[in-house]
Amino acid sequence: MDPPTNSIHTGVLERMQRRQEEREERSRQRQLEREEQTGLSTSATADHFLKTFQGMRADLEARVEAAEGVAADELTEYLDGLVKGVQELQDLLNDSSRHLVSFQQKKAQKELDDASACVQAAVATLQPKKKFGFGRKKTAAKSAVPPKKPVNKDSTGEPEKDALDKLIDRQLFGFRDETGRTLTVDPKELTGRQLNLHNLVDCTVIALGTPGAIQAISLDHCIVLVGPAARSAFIKDCRHCTFVLAGQQMRIHNTYDSDFYLHVTGAAIIEGCRKVRVAPYNLNYPELEQHYLTSGLNTKINYWDQLDDFEWLNEDEESPNWSAMPEGERRCDWLA
Repeated sequence: MDPPTNSIHTGVLERMQRRQEEREERSRQRQLEREEQTGLSTSATADHFLKTFQGMRADLEARVEAAEGVAADELTEYLDGLVKGVQELQDLLNDSSRHLVSFQQKKAQKELDDASACVQAAVATLQPKKKFGFGRKKTAAKSAVPPKKPVNKDSTGEPEKDALDKLIDRQLFGFRDETGRTLTVDPKELTGRQLNLHNLVDCTVIALGTPGAIQAISLDHCIVLVGPAARSAFIKDCRHCTFVLAGQQMRIHNTYDSDFYLHVTGAAIIEGCRKVRVAPYNLNYPELEQHYLTSGLNTKINYWDQLDDFEWLNEDEESPNWSAMPEGERRCDWLA
């Protein structure tokens, strides 16, 4: 007799789970081999991350619960600190992802998203509107013209979003909501900071310095050129883009039809990606050597062509979601 359909389905799921576990174990072994070069233990580092992450998250949630008792004249700074706390959690997760297996990353990201939602709710509820002045800003040329509607009243029903955006903007270093522009960063201002790129369309970003980390979310038809980063790069929801990046690790999520010129000394991870191509980092400018020294990246180690695809379970075949770019198609005249 043919086995019941439920049994067949269960057997398939079990085999998929075993393959995933075997894949993650092999991935951990590869990471261990890489970390031996620097004397680090992946498992020990993962344990340290989980302990640090949980402590920071618990502290952030406690601060959210205490927000209602904060004095009015201290509330602006207090809410700023909550938003910054969410960003610090994301930075920690970005920097530690190479030491974590897939389920650990997903669990941490879910907990981070929950904490972020709590902060957003606190900002929406407690924002001191008069102090923040969250009404639509008037341009200098029209400052003498009275507004048609009272300040701080928004008929679109989005005052909470405006408040959160205001707080995030205070912590944001980089560019957001730009179209068709060339965006440059002063290297001195960039050193050690996280470069944030959000919601850019048809833009070229030139950041020739040493950022601490890089975050690019919702970019479309953009070119991003960045000097050596001390830690990580997190790319999400990008389409038809070209990135030239160097760092300890790269996390690329939900990105389509994009090219990456990479120098990565740790791990490069993709998830939910399609038509991603990779090539070695080839940005060249006069201060590059000094910027490498500042970043601390090892110029002799580059795993640009060793991406881990967390969605590809078949270890016997290469992932169809990424490929190495043919040498004849690689661009190098970035700053010409």
